[in-house]
Amino acid sequence: MKLMPIKIFVASIVFTATPAFAVPQWVDSLCWYHANRVLPALTEREKEAYIANCFADYTAGSPPPPRSSKNTNRFRY
Repeated sequence: MKLMPIKIFVASIVFTATPAFAVPQWVDSLCWYHANRVLPALTEREKEAYIANCFADYTAGSPPPPRSSKNTNRFRY
């Protein structure tokens, strides 16, 4: 019984560390950016799922979503 607080402390450390902590800030920002640009607009649940999949893709080793270096609609009036 004396080890119960130690077991609880170790279990809380093990269960709080998730792979999402391994995602850098630039990936987080990029995933949020792409989630907000999806058309038709996503609901909050769908947006969270999109971002979670983006994080999972990054932690699995696949590249992040592509960035558009050319925006042809920028100066179109």
